[in-house]
Amino acid sequence: MNKLEQQHLPIGVFDSGVGGLSVLKVLKEQFPHEHFIYIGDNKNNPVGNRPTEEIENIASRIAERLDREPVKMLVIACNTFTVVAIDAIRNRVHCPVIGVSQGMQSATTASHARRVAVMATVATINSHIHKHVALEYDPEIVVWEQPCPELAGLIEGGHIDDEPVLEALREYLAPIMAEKIDAVVLGCTHFPFVQTAMESISKDSIHYIDPAYETSDVVRRTLESGDLLNPSTEAGTIRLWFTQETDLAATLCQRFMKPEDVQVKVVTL
Repeated sequence: MNKLEQQHLPIGVFDSGVGGLSVLKVLKEQFPHEHFIYIGDNKNNPVGNRPTEEIENIASRIAERLDREPVKMLVIACNTFTVVAIDAIRNRVHCPVIGVSQGMQSATTASHARRVAVMATVATINSHIHKHVALEYDPEIVVWEQPCPELAGLIEGGHIDDEPVLEALREYLAPIMAEKIDAVVLGCTHFPFVQTAMESISKDSIHYIDPAYETSDVVRRTLESGDLLNPSTEAGTIRLWFTQETDLAATLCQRFMKPEDVQVKVVTL
């Protein structure tokens, strides 16, 4: 494959369900001429409370499916997959792999109180990756790790701003607010979809960080260093693949793209 053919290949983006669409939204904004294939393995969702080996196997199977297309880059749009499986995935595919566990640099900068938190799945919290990164930026900063075992599943079930998700958010935000924390990293790609609901609870006391923007910066540097940017001036295409039917995906996509710009189908991995 020559360089021009490689440049025109799509970027593969994947998650355990619809959460990674929040990352795809940012990537589409930043790279309007790139083609994207997104896989959401909603059949196996949620994954954040599963054993490490099982999470790694699920993530690797999705990555290998995209690698066979082929794609020119993989973006793991799932914090749990990133912290558990990124090394295994890099050993199994033939393209650059970018993880999504970013955001702490922005949080430490945004925090006037020097007290930050990360809200994430149990698997991501247990990795302590966000805490380690934050302490590298500022060894004196206080880092609160808040596991949210119910939240991704609620969002995957379509609970965006109703009482079930508000009840869970009040529970998870209560200790963060009690600790006077003023910057929170949304450490699961599902969580930006309920940021408005979070803000209704915390008011103006907390600045929420969507790691997708830092991830987008890493994607750009990787594409540029590998001379992989698509030279086309036409709008890129988007293919959304899910492992079972989901009306929620279509609803969320309508928030940031036209239905006619997207191809949606169910696939078997």
